Amino acid sequence: MKKVFFAIAGTFAVLTLSQTAGAQQKFGHASLEDIVSIMPDIKKADSLLQQFRKDSLENTLPFYVSEYKRKDSIAKAPSTPAAIKQTVQQEANNYLSIIQNWDQFTQSEMQRKQQEVLNPYFTKAFELINTVAKENGYTWVFKQDALLVAPHTDDLLPLVAKKLGVKLPPAATQGGAPGQAEPASGTKK
Repeated sequence: MKKVFFAIAGTFAVLTLSQTAGAQQKFGHASLEDIVSIMPDIKKADSLLQQFRKDSLENTLPFYVSEYKRKDSIAKAPSTPAAIKQTVQQEANNYLSIIQNWDQFTQSEMQRKQQEVLNPYFTKAFELINTVAKENGYTWVFKQDALLVAPHTDDLLPLVAKKLGVKLPPAATQGGAPGQAEPASGTKK
């Protein structure tokens, strides 16, 4: 009988504690991309990426085209010895392959460079979300656009902007104050 009583009392205690803990939980949502976009020095990263595109990618294609033409003309010249023709033709084909796949090459190089330049910003954004969540008592922070249905959550972007010391543009602050954000499903729960 005592075991049954303790089991019932234990279950009651667990249920009571879980309801109390659930009542104290605070939900928020944030977007790493939005936070990175408001960081004060993000323009420096954008200019680095544009400079990389201009200096490293745009200037390289004309070089590859001119090298392809030069190697191809050497390979096709009647005065070029057969042993050299084969080597030069192979080099010309390598340049042609690069030129034909240029869009794919530039996309992968830009993605690599973006990751290199922007990773510190995303790391800082994640740390800011954690700091703001702890300072303001949020127990759960979601990426709202990843949820199909979700309970009402507060947008942490205004709090992060305040922490960064930046002013949000008017479009970003609509419904952005904690307690005023729209839920992911469009209806309040």
